[in-house]
Order: sequence, then structure tokens, then C-alpha cells
Amino acid sequence: MQSVAAFTDTYLPTVNGVTYTIQTWRERWQQRGGRMDVVFPKDDEYTPEPGEYAVRSLPFPFYEGMRVGVPRVPDAVEDADLVHAHTPFGLGLAGLRLARRRDLPFVATYHTPTGEYAEYLSSVDVIERGVERTAERYERWFFDRADAVIVPSDDAKRRLVDEVGVDAEIVVLSNGIDTEQFAPADGDAFRQRYGLGDGPLVGYTGRHGYEKHLDELVHAAKDLDVTLVLGGDGPARDELERLTTDLGVDARFLGFLDREELPAFYSALDVFGFP
Repeated sequence: MQSVAAFTDTYLPTVNGVTYTIQTWRERWQQRGGRMDVVFPKDDEYTPEPGEYAVRSLPFPFYEGMRVGVPRVPDAVEDADLVHAHTPFGLGLAGLRLARRRDLPFVATYHTPTGEYAEYLSSVDVIERGVERTAERYERWFFDRADAVIVPSDDAKRRLVDEVGVDAEIVVLSNGIDTEQFAPADGDAFRQRYGLGDGPLVGYTGRHGYEKHLDELVHAAKDLDVTLVLGGDGPARDELERLTTDLGVDARFLGFLDREELPAFYSALDVFGFP
């Protein structure tokens, strides 16, 4: 089996979809006899395990809790057979540099449209649109240098082709679901543990970022006889809490949930909301 060097600006202790995806792919690759090293931004709250290499990082000034790795290639991953970038930024550039220097296949996964973060930089529409256009030009430059680009859905592929203008080979590959873990669980026990009652529950779990448009979920729940349950955290949480109060929405903010709790969380819901 080939050895893979994965480069990402999002990893533990940050908990989100990108982190889960990388962990799952790494576990499955190792189970099949392969090796996948992960290069990620150093965070004092997380101690790397074997095969994980933390590089010096800086806080991202516009997104609380996020760090950006300095584009460095650890010596331990120099012997990789393939480079996989999960970010187009600092550490993705380090991965691209390694692939070019050693003439290795370079694969990049498109997790999130970079332009969605424009609103973190400015609330002025004209500036926001300018940032979005610049982000798309950069995405086109980066992903066109990949031998293959992985996207999680047909919609993501359409965006890269039609809006960003990427010419590289694009492969649609779902992030997948671990059906061994995500099987029906005791939702009633979860309701009881968090005091959610017996009424209808509409829920979401994930990053509370502005780009997630969770305010739309709050507005949708305004005229319904439901309890809105939000797991996770992020920079938009305070505003979401104020919005639920202003609109009179019965909402519960649970904060970060352990991964082991997620099957019970989903089982407790009547509707999962994903704007």
C-alpha cells in the first residue's frame, strides 16, 4: 500500500467535518495496510500521536479558534508516495512544494468554498465581493496544479467548474459515513440527559460559522411548535443565541458533543436541519 502525506490547516483539537473526514480516511487506510501521515498546525491543547506532525502555527485573526500552519514540510513525510492537500492555504502549499520537488502525485480535496469566509473580513458588500473574486482566482490557481481534485458532491464539482473555472480532473467522492458508529441509538436517553422533553426536535450539529447560515434555521423554526437543538460552537453562536431570544424560538445550545454522542443526538431528532 502507498504511503500518503496529508496536509491540512484544520485538525485536532478543532472538531469539525474536515477533521472527522481526515481521521476516518486515515483509519480506513491504515486498516488496509497503508500509511497516512498528517501535517497540521500546532496547538498546545493537543498532543500529536505517531504519524501526526504539528508545525508552527499562527492564530487566524478573523476566525476565533482557528490556526494557520506555517508552510513547512517535516522530514518524516519526505518519503511519501503521494501528497494529499486538504487546504489550499499554508500547509496545502507546503504539500504542493513537496510533490513538485519529489515529482509525486498531488491530490487536493475541496472541502469548503474559500469565498464563504469573505464576510469574516468585511461586512461591506463591495469589499466582500472583491474578496470572493480574489478567493476564486486563487482557488483556480491552486486546484489546477493538482493531478486530481476530490469533491464531496456533484454540487461542489459544478461550483469548481462553472464558478471557479478549474480545469483539473475532478472526482466526486463522498466523505462517507461510518455505519458501524452511526447506527440507530437511544434517542430517548439523550433527550433525558439534556432535558429536551418529549416534543418535536429540529437539530443541527457542526461549526457555528456565519457561512453555515444557521440564522435561516432559526427563522424557519420561529412559527413552528418545535425545540431547536444546536450542537457545536463557533463565532456565530452569540448572535444565534440573541436571535433565538429575539424571535422567541425555544432553542438549546449544547456546545461541542463527543463523537460518541452523535448517533444518539441524531436518533433523538425528528428533523435534521442543514441550511
